[in-house]
Amino acid sequence: MTTAPIYDERAAFRRLVEFNEFEIRVGEAARSGEIHGEMHLAIGQEAIAAGLEPWLRPEDAVLSTHRPHLHALIAGVPQEPLLAELFERAGGLNGGKGGHMHLFDPVHRFMCSGIVGAASPIALGYAWERKRNAPGSLVLAVLGDGAVNQGTFAESMNMAALWTLPILFLIEDNGYAISVARGKASAGRLEDRGAPFGIPGFSADGVDPAAVFEAAGPAVQHVRSGAGPAILVGRATRHRGHYEGDLDHYRSQAEKDRNEIEFHPVSRIRERLIAGGADREDLEDEERAIRDAVHGRVERVRALPWPDPTTAREGVFV
Repeated sequence: MTTAPIYDERAAFRRLVEFNEFEIRVGEAARSGEIHGEMHLAIGQEAIAAGLEPWLRPEDAVLSTHRPHLHALIAGVPQEPLLAELFERAGGLNGGKGGHMHLFDPVHRFMCSGIVGAASPIALGYAWERKRNAPGSLVLAVLGDGAVNQGTFAESMNMAALWTLPILFLIEDNGYAISVARGKASAGRLEDRGAPFGIPGFSADGVDPAAVFEAAGPAVQHVRSGAGPAILVGRATRHRGHYEGDLDHYRSQAEKDRNEIEFHPVSRIRERLIAGGADREDLEDEERAIRDAVHGRVERVRALPWPDPTTAREGVFV
């Protein structure tokens, strides 16, 4: 029997800093034009990934969205091949050809899609395979609060419940489906969406990794026990527009300022550690070292060559 993980606040702090710096560096490259295409960042949502990560195992599968980087990292995808894919370099996960919304890593059972709500139906196939070949493993299927209104989500919950598939539906509720506030688009509590199918729902403050960790425990244990799927909702705020370059006029400046001050995962956990006796200078030194390490990985990736044009037709279906 596998021992349940123990929450480590200092480790969560380190992971939050790493996630935050990863997204900041990618955002800078997207805004400068170094990375092409629409870029969606999870700045402000880091605690959802950090709180859930200790519950995941290598045999699990993770299916993500158009905002996928942190989910790739908690699935075990190495940072430099992930960055190389985003920077369109040789040595990237998919040879620099897939980019930000088409990340695939079969070794770590990770994939993402730019199609809204796509993780749910794809997860059914992954979960059927995992149920047969790796009992006790699970599939993490990630959705945003806007994607839960897709009909495919209801269809997927129905099949997952009927077949008692080991799926944890993670709903990252950042309050907006692109520019539409959740209150104007989604009725009821998101964690109750599975109730008609007998799927239990759990929710947590998605700005606090400890709260996510605590809520994820019973959800993960339900799924791993063979009892079928569960829903976990993490409520957070995104500190950027829907994508880099989004004018973000649908939110007031006061709301955005409040998000930065009151709902910043790194700042919140840093102050909590200090209140618990941690030394501020030690934390700042540790944070600086982590951010420098991420920056170093980005610089190494920048030095990689571009993909060889003669490989353009390799790894494609047609």
